[in-house]
Amino acid sequence: MTPTSRSSFPIFARVLLGVGLGAAATLGTGWYFADELVKAKPVRRPIPRTRVLAVSREGSETLIRLTRNLITARPGVITLDWDDEDGGSLLGPVAEGGSDWVTRPLLRGGLYLHPGLTVRPSSMGLGTPKARGLIYDNLVLDGEHGPLPAWFVPGQDGVPSANPAEDWVIIMHGYQGLRQDALRYLPAYHAYGLSSLVVTYRNAHGAGRTPQGVYRLSADEWEDLEVAVKYAREHGAKRIVLMGLSMGGSITLAFMRRSKLARHINGVILDSPALEWRELIKHHAVRFHLPVFLAPIVARLTTLKSGQDFDAVDHFQHAHVYDLHMLIFHGSDDNTVPVVQLDRLFEARPDLIEYVRVEGGQHLRNWNMDIEAYERHLRQYLGRMLGSAEPNQPEVPTPAHKENSNV
Repeated sequence: MTPTSRSSFPIFARVLLGVGLGAAATLGTGWYFADELVKAKPVRRPIPRTRVLAVSREGSETLIRLTRNLITARPGVITLDWDDEDGGSLLGPVAEGGSDWVTRPLLRGGLYLHPGLTVRPSSMGLGTPKARGLIYDNLVLDGEHGPLPAWFVPGQDGVPSANPAEDWVIIMHGYQGLRQDALRYLPAYHAYGLSSLVVTYRNAHGAGRTPQGVYRLSADEWEDLEVAVKYAREHGAKRIVLMGLSMGGSITLAFMRRSKLARHINGVILDSPALEWRELIKHHAVRFHLPVFLAPIVARLTTLKSGQDFDAVDHFQHAHVYDLHMLIFHGSDDNTVPVVQLDRLFEARPDLIEYVRVEGGQHLRNWNMDIEAYERHLRQYLGRMLGSAEPNQPEVPTPAHKENSNV
C-alpha cells in the first residue's frame, strides 16, 4: 500500500466525522430552539435597582434625576412605582443624561418622590390597576384547561362616549406577557366609558396549563378569548372591542376568523401584532447571529415536537377573510416583530386597516412614544366603531388609511 493510500482513510473518516458532528450540532441546536420557541415558562422580569438622585424644578416643570439603566434610558415615557401601592408616577422622555444618570420631566403623580427613594421603573407597567387610580375586580374565568385569571375595570359613568354597563374592551396580552402590559391603556378606556376585561390565556403566567404546556401561537388560544367574549356578553356587554398585544394580536385575528362570536365584535385594535411565525423565526436567527438555514429546521422540529400548525397562525394567508375595520399600531424600531410584517398586511388590505406606523417605536412601546397621539387615535376609532363621537373633536380620517407618526 502506498503512503497516499494509507493516509486516504483517515482523511475520509475525518470528513465523515466532521459532517456527522455538524449535523448533530445543527439538530441539537434546532431541538433546543424548538423547545424555547413554544415552551410556556413563568415570567420573571428583572427590575433594576433604581434610585431617585434629585428632584428639582425649572419653571413649571418638575425634573427627576435617576440612576441610569436599560429602563430609565429607554426612549419615550416610563412609569415609576414603589412600595406604596397607591403611589406611582409617569415620567417624560429623557431630557439630559450622563454615564450613570438620566433626568426626565415628571408628567403625572410623583407626590412622594424624594432623593434617596428606591423606585421600580418600567416601560410597560407594574402592579395592579389600583396603582393607576382605578377600581378593579380580580376575576377567574373558566377555561378549557383551567383558570383564566382576569382583571375587570369598570368604565367611568356619566360620559357621553360610552355606557360602561354595555360597552366593553377585552385585552389579550402577548407572548410571555402579563396582564400588567395592559395597564398603560386602562385609564384611557376608563375615561372613555368602556369597561375593560384583561385576560390571561392558557399556559401564560398564572393560568391553567395544557398537558404539553406549550404555546400554540394563537392556533388554540383564541378559544380563551371566546370564553372572555361569552363572559362579557353574559354580564351585560352589548358592544365589544378587542385589543390584542403582540401574540395577543395573533389570538385576536384567529378569533375573528374562527369564532362564531366574531359577529358580535364592534372593533379590533392591535399593537405590535405577530402575523407570521416562520418569518419571525428567521428574523430572530439573523438577529442573534445564528445560521439562517437553522430557521426552517426549528420550525419543522417545533411541528414534530408539539404539533404546531404554522399555516394556522399565518395571518397573511387569511387576510382576505377579515371584514371588520382594524386600528393597528406598530413601531418602526420593533426588533421583535419587524415592521415590514405590518407594512405587508396594510398593502394587502388597505381597505380594512387604519395603520399607525410609529417612528422610533419599539415592541409594544408605541403608546410610550406619544401618549396624546396614541390615545387620540383610540378615541377617534372607538367613536367610529361604537357609533359615538367625542364633542369638539376634529373631523376624523376614513377608517382605512396609513399614518406615519413621527414621535
